[in-house]
Amino acid sequence: VGDFSADIVAREMNTGETVVIENQYNRTDHDHLGKLLTYSSGKNAGFTMWLAEEFRPEHRSVLEWLNETGPKGAKFFAIKPRVVSIEGSEERGFEFEVVVEPNEWEREVSTESLSDLGRSYRQFFAEMVEAYSQRRPTWYKLKPGPRNCLTFSAGIGGVRFGWVFHQGPEFSVELYISTSDKERNEEIFEALKRDRTEIESNLGVELEWERLPEKQASRI
Repeated sequence: VGDFSADIVAREMNTGETVVIENQYNRTDHDHLGKLLTYSSGKNAGFTMWLAEEFRPEHRSVLEWLNETGPKGAKFFAIKPRVVSIEGSEERGFEFEVVVEPNEWEREVSTESLSDLGRSYRQFFAEMVEAYSQRRPTWYKLKPGPRNCLTFSAGIGGVRFGWVFHQGPEFSVELYISTSDKERNEEIFEALKRDRTEIESNLGVELEWERLPEKQASRI
């Protein structure tokens, strides 16, 4: 963009919109805010993400203001990354905390801007939500987006049920165990697995038990 280059330019797979990501060490400053807006405008970005270790209040306010009054369809995010390590392991990973995001941003994606795949996902999960709500009338009805999955809480922090299309294609109903503590995830997974026979008997199906040792999470 002009004499400068954005850190990362990507494409959102369901809507096809451009994603611009600006990375910054330490606390946010006006220089990087200017770069962020320049790259976002130059690339006509649908998603603009600013990653930094700390966000000044005035910079959070700018992104919130842009989400409220900025260009139609443009979505701005402030995200704090942090490095995490597992005790006894040399491997490192990232956690991302969303500091600023558009209000109900998933719901603002217009049908016209979606790819055929995105529209198919949204339609499928809309019908799934209606069918599931009839079986569980007290369940909080979710708003489906144009994505390959829809998840909701299983009643324990960091543990969620999901309806997911994997590559293949393959559709699964799964329990995803992903707290911030790998040992806690494995404890929950093993506790459930001890009752595997009873669980599978009640469900009437044979489950795939995936401990996912290369990841922090586990999945059933």
